[in-house]
Amino acid sequence: MKFIKIALVLVLTLCALTAQDATILPAQKSAIVTLATNSGFTMLSLDNYLQLSYNSDLENLSKDNAVKVIQAFQAGEKPSAELSSTNPMTKSATVVPAIKSTPKEQVLKASILEQGMSKRFYLVDGNIINGTILKIEGNICQIETPDGTLSIPNADILEETAKITKKDDTRYVGPVLRDNQQEIVIRSKYGDVVINKKDIKDMDRYHGGKRVAWAEEKKTFYQGEAVLTDIFMDPTAFPLPAHTFYISGLSLGYGFTERFMLRTQFGSNFSGDLNLQAHWRFYHRPTAAKESAAAVGMNLHRNYPMKNLVARYSQFVEMSPGVTLNDQSDLNVDYVMKDPDARGVYAEIYFVQSYRKTMESGRGKVGAHFGARTNTFPLLKNNLLDPDTSFTWMDDGEFAIPFRLFAGFEYDLSKNMKFLAEVWADNGNKYRSFSQSWDDYFGDDSRFVLDGAGGDYSMLDFDFGFLYAVNETFRLGIHFQQPYLVFYWELYEL
Repeated sequence: MKFIKIALVLVLTLCALTAQDATILPAQKSAIVTLATNSGFTMLSLDNYLQLSYNSDLENLSKDNAVKVIQAFQAGEKPSAELSSTNPMTKSATVVPAIKSTPKEQVLKASILEQGMSKRFYLVDGNIINGTILKIEGNICQIETPDGTLSIPNADILEETAKITKKDDTRYVGPVLRDNQQEIVIRSKYGDVVINKKDIKDMDRYHGGKRVAWAEEKKTFYQGEAVLTDIFMDPTAFPLPAHTFYISGLSLGYGFTERFMLRTQFGSNFSGDLNLQAHWRFYHRPTAAKESAAAVGMNLHRNYPMKNLVARYSQFVEMSPGVTLNDQSDLNVDYVMKDPDARGVYAEIYFVQSYRKTMESGRGKVGAHFGARTNTFPLLKNNLLDPDTSFTWMDDGEFAIPFRLFAGFEYDLSKNMKFLAEVWADNGNKYRSFSQSWDDYFGDDSRFVLDGAGGDYSMLDFDFGFLYAVNETFRLGIHFQQPYLVFYWELYEL
């Protein structure tokens, strides 16, 4: 009998110990999550609190400790959702600096959130978003981003502070309020400070208390938005991104893959000359700081107006020694042609090699492009001129074969602004004024195409200008030779 009593005591004691160490019940887990969320906790901060107080995560928390956690929340003795936790065993608040928490929680939450703040927001779960705070309702920020309006709990947004030294050795420290490619606004204890980024000598940022050195941060400045497929009217070796559509003042195109794209001159299509321009990048070598590429292309026209060729190469048409058709003040291409309305198949081919690299300052990129072009004009020209006139083609010297050799240059002045320049040798090139180009583009039979006669022959020439990215998809440009004004609109992932 005595043995039975002893055994019963041992069994009851074992059951009690087992019950105390049993893991959390589903209902307890649900209650803790609900209470913690209502108190401003994220799952990350809740897990940190449980690890600090009970050396356990939520899944492995015991029933007994789960009861204590629930009682602490219900009694209002809960810890801070940011940098402190309440120990339910002692009923006292124990401040826990982020540096002493687990590696996941070594963060500071945003202390300043205001309507109108526009910058990059870093979140506790690793997400990074660009946007503007539209409004703050309770503990929720409504942030407008390029991908839509997001509702983000205040407690999920990390503190972002900056320590900036300007070139005149002025120094400012404070939370970042606004940030764009030209300036950064921080709040000091004496007021808001607007700092132009070109005046910054050194800057360290802290995202959630973690330092991001200036050497890393400055690389995000002034990286040009516009990835050029052309320099003025000549191609680069870099095609459109895959599944990207664009339209410009002269053409439209689509990137089928990272290597291949097709374009067409839509103005020529309207006048009956269906055409396609294939561009294939057959070589590409990118690295972290630079990239190089090479490409070939062909422009094929199925019904090209032959008088456009005579107009383009009117300096090849000689009336008498030293006198060409292009020298005539009343240039009339129809007069010298056998059939002014003749049309036929015409093609151009080209090769281009491009280089682009990040500048040592990290504030942008610089690129260079070298190429050569020719066409099928020599196969067509003998049947174009009227033999009853005194005009003949010149076939020697610089007029033996049509060519265009070009070298282009691009430089990021800022993230939105590029400087462009090009020099070329082209035996079909003519300088045409803005008014001549305007009338050609809008006024003749083939609108939206630059193919008219006239202009001053200039085999060696150059041009320069500027391209401004209004936003990520739309760009405007100006330069000082035909076509003078440029617009370019991209649509992604059609």
